[in-house]
Amino acid sequence: MQGAQFLTELAPLCRISCSDGEEYTIYSCIRGRLMEVNENILDNPTILQEKPSTEGYIAVVLPKFEESKTITQGLLTQKEYEEVLLKRFNSTS
Repeated sequence: MQGAQFLTELAPLCRISCSDGEEYTIYSCIRGRLMEVNENILDNPTILQEKPSTEGYIAVVLPKFEESKTITQGLLTQKEYEEVLLKRFNSTS
């Protein structure tokens, strides 16, 4: 895609405002080209929580081909991610 914006790891993708007043900046976390922004979350923000693995995505970022293997090696597995979430939930409750 020509003209796609290039993002660094620290590039902010969006800012999420929660009903409790908390706000979170969501960062790209990888270098690559911004291919798509999910504008559906503007009309239906609950899909971020209800369908985070499908319709609730924030953006599609295409990493450089040469860097894609390194990037994927650093990602958590589904099980590891769920364990992190469980630890966070348990530490806040």
